[in-house]
Amino acid sequence: MPFKSDKQRKWMWANDPEMAQEWEDEEKLEEEEVNPKMSKKDLVEYINFKTKGGVKKFKLGELVKEQNPPRYGQGNGPYDFPYLNEVTPQERRDIMKYFEMIRQSGIVNMFGAHPLLNWTKDDLHRFLYGERNDPESIEREIEEEEYDNEDGENDNTISILEDKLEKINYLLDNKRKMRDILIRAALNRIENTDGNHETRNVQRIFEKMAKEAWHFWVGIQQI
Repeated sequence: MPFKSDKQRKWMWANDPEMAQEWEDEEKLEEEEVNPKMSKKDLVEYINFKTKGGVKKFKLGELVKEQNPPRYGQGNGPYDFPYLNEVTPQERRDIMKYFEMIRQSGIVNMFGAHPLLNWTKDDLHRFLYGERNDPESIEREIEEEEYDNEDGENDNTISILEDKLEKINYLLDNKRKMRDILIRAALNRIENTDGNHETRNVQRIFEKMAKEAWHFWVGIQQI
């Protein structure tokens, strides 16, 4: 995802150099893919689009709506969700799958699940370790159950633990991906609103995105 402004570029390089480099690479690829044989009309439209940041700019009425989002079912259609406007459909699906994996793993009550999206992989691993739900602890449990399973009476317990281990590993393996999605969404929202890239404001929007993602997941369950 190319940068939308110099402020965004500086913030990302200062706070997440790895993602910043990824965006720099994507920006170079995008510039290389511009077709020099496009029509004059298409070229003008492309230049205008890039000049405006490459994203749709919100109107005043849309900003008011953003700050006072309607509840589920009060939008323009039966499946209108007033959240996560800054993420792609695939990213929404990824977020929904992540929440579902959290639910199936049973590591937290879903009413308190949204902060997990803001955590780093290390944060999540520390939490799991404290609850003895980290992969290493679960693997030891499986080994202990297998050691005493001569008659197969522990097969069901082993199967449950293996399923839980699979879900825990998924949550850890995809933790960075979830953070990246929310960081991109937060920066997009800032670019489309007040342009305030102060660390405190970015963190506030980043955390708000996680809560909106949770509301989106809850809304999906109601369909």
